[in-house]
Amino acid sequence: MKKHMTRFGIFGVILVITILVLPISGNAVDFSADMINKSPMGTINGKVFFKEGNFRQEMDMGGGNQVTIFRKDKGLVWILMPGQMMYMEMDGDGAQNMGPVDPDELGKMGKMEYLGKEKVNDYSCSKYRFTHNDPSLGTGTYWISEKLNFPVKMEMDGPSGQMVTEYRNISEKTVPGSLFDIPSGYQKMSMPMMPGMEQQ
Repeated sequence: MKKHMTRFGIFGVILVITILVLPISGNAVDFSADMINKSPMGTINGKVFFKEGNFRQEMDMGGGNQVTIFRKDKGLVWILMPGQMMYMEMDGDGAQNMGPVDPDELGKMGKMEYLGKEKVNDYSCSKYRFTHNDPSLGTGTYWISEKLNFPVKMEMDGPSGQMVTEYRNISEKTVPGSLFDIPSGYQKMSMPMMPGMEQQ
């Protein structure tokens, strides 16, 4: 079994790094939703599952499926490649800022400007404009659902262009905890070296 990253895998890692910087609150209720992510690289559809601060994201990429699990309770990020029955592990609290942050913590990372109330996908949201302390990282707009305590829409403007992520068809039902575990039989592989990251 090959131990190197394919083009599909490298693209997936880059997208994961981008998406997982979005704010996630440990106080949100259990839910699942359809995900639509639009960026200069194209449109990617997927599914997301949230439970007790832990987050699972499934994306259809290049004809294959890639699963990313952020375990907030363990401070880890797992990238699963079902087709190869392999996974990679990263530090969710490392210097590369891989892990999601609570919306309340965004104020520590930059300037938060309240823009009022707005309804998105039938959810009443508080809308915020976020400007990072490091201007090179760009700005973002978040629509945070008051009921879910979770952003149901995000627009990020950065060096690579604009990325819009939106969650639709949200279902507020209990999510099985098994979705946030590595399936049996999966083999761990080394994380490829990328700028600003240490070898795992």
